[in-house]
Amino acid sequence: MFTLRCTQKLLRRLKRPAKRETGSPTTILGDWYVNLLYTRPHQLVLCVNERSLLSVILMARDLDSLIPRFQRGVFELLMAIGIPSHAVQAEGREMKEVAFGKTASRSVLGSMKEITFALRLELDRSPLSSPLELSLFLSTVLMGGIGMRCPREVARELLRGGSRE
Repeated sequence: MFTLRCTQKLLRRLKRPAKRETGSPTTILGDWYVNLLYTRPHQLVLCVNERSLLSVILMARDLDSLIPRFQRGVFELLMAIGIPSHAVQAEGREMKEVAFGKTASRSVLGSMKEITFALRLELDRSPLSSPLELSLFLSTVLMGGIGMRCPREVARELLRGGSRE
């Protein structure tokens, strides 16, 4: 179980109520923060993991299928950055139950602004990148919120150690 912590803008678009209190995540990576981005030529959904700052980019079309597309995006990204398949499958099993909540961490929201800036620069440089290519690019960006490390390094560490802190 984990929570998709959505911005107000996205919650309104999804027409989903956010729970006031959500349980602690049972996933190793924890909750994910989600925001809608207006970019050209497409609207995107930016999903950022609270513990590793790993980012999954999705197309904003068909928000009714956000959850399965997000889960598939996480699976593809984790495999692409070299997480062992048994760890990806274990995380996937824990991600089957999803709650919607409001954002709760100013630190993660601040990191999302940094990520959005890097994403816009990458889109200017390479506008035809796929969502997975954009996610892979963002996984290599040094982030202050995790001690000037790359999100892919932190995610690898968390998933290898099996820590749910």
